[in-house]
Amino acid sequence: MLNDFASISHCGKNSLDEIPNIYDYMVLKEQEYTYFEPERAREIFFLLKPHLHLKSFNIHIIGTNGKGSTGRFLAQSLFESGYKILHFTSPHLLDFSERFYIDDHVVDCDKLQKAHLFLQQFDFINRASYFEYATFLAFVLGEDSDFLIMEAGVGGEHDSTSVLDYDVTIFTRIGIDHKDLLGNDLQSIAITKLRAAQGRIFVHFQDNDVLNIFSNLGSVVASGYYANNKLGDISYLRPSDMQHELVRLSSNKNDLPMFLQENLALVSLVVEYININVKKVNLTNSPLKLRARCEIFNPQIMLDVGHNEMAAQAALNEMLRFSNGEKFILIYNSYKGKEVSKILEIFQHYVEKIVIFAVEHQRILPQESIIKDIDRLGIGYEVFSIYEQNLLHFSKCLVESMTSFFNSDKKYLVFGSFSLVESFLLWYQNREGYKVNGSKK
Repeated sequence: MLNDFASISHCGKNSLDEIPNIYDYMVLKEQEYTYFEPERAREIFFLLKPHLHLKSFNIHIIGTNGKGSTGRFLAQSLFESGYKILHFTSPHLLDFSERFYIDDHVVDCDKLQKAHLFLQQFDFINRASYFEYATFLAFVLGEDSDFLIMEAGVGGEHDSTSVLDYDVTIFTRIGIDHKDLLGNDLQSIAITKLRAAQGRIFVHFQDNDVLNIFSNLGSVVASGYYANNKLGDISYLRPSDMQHELVRLSSNKNDLPMFLQENLALVSLVVEYININVKKVNLTNSPLKLRARCEIFNPQIMLDVGHNEMAAQAALNEMLRFSNGEKFILIYNSYKGKEVSKILEIFQHYVEKIVIFAVEHQRILPQESIIKDIDRLGIGYEVFSIYEQNLLHFSKCLVESMTSFFNSDKKYLVFGSFSLVESFLLWYQNREGYKVNGSKK
């Protein structure tokens, strides 16, 4: 138990001083190459579980798009009804602590460090990958919670969040992503995710191919790692649910994007099912407390983290509202393994140009690959970098001043990986004196 960690031996470690702090430890974890082992998270959890004292109502959120906002809407609703909650989400934008939202705020550093020290008592915990370790931190931090809301990472049945017993599973929109891990088509990806279903099931709007798989959910679960999972009834989000009072009030007050309205409607179904003194929470004065979900950053800029065609289309719809239908400038970058060509095709006829915003991250796609797709589509582009070494292989004719990149008369959509949005925010906060490089007409 977290509060009793000091009374447990440190398994051969001489002193707390020998344990790296949580931030240094996670940097080391991120740099490790941890081969994926489907059994590892369950084996670690089996050893850890006797030392945990979870007594919460557990909610699992699985899907491709909308997991973060759905979980945060639910967390806000439950907290405002007087309950203790922990919402585990990923990735983070600026700080690792953002992954752990406790009650109405991100976890404080001292509490996060204490959970880390608790886990470090057990030598077996160091087998965990980066995401697995973050998952176990959430379990420790959630010991005093009434509700534990866990957002799956990449998939379903192979995800470390799936080791817990859940009372409710929420499936957000399922689309194409992580084909190297989940499957080459929508049906394969959906099956991998659905195999983690437990408890009462709530389902967002889905493609017909995915809905057909839900109709045979019992057999799908029985064919996976969690064949003994107990399943309850299934509730599907319906168009009529978009007229729920909670959705209408919040949307009218905060001008919510359509995809957030849908996610809030799904949450309203879950809240009504829980039905244990949960208020009809009025979120009209408390919009989504989560960054970069079609966030209007300022009168010129909208921020959105997105990594597939479904997210790109949602971002485009909201950006056209923001720009009053006028063309805008897309600031973009992506991780490897994403459908960049298809994403850029969605924006093709609506952008003046694309700014490839250089990002220092091991998973980021090489600039040349993005430029190849942009050239094929015939879109003008610029390359922007605060790292001069990134531009050495570009012609001098690609160098321009900051004015060409950032114009007060233009609207900008910052869309792509979490690392892109993070890099943009850090640059924007400190942009005086930086160099802007690259343009092509």
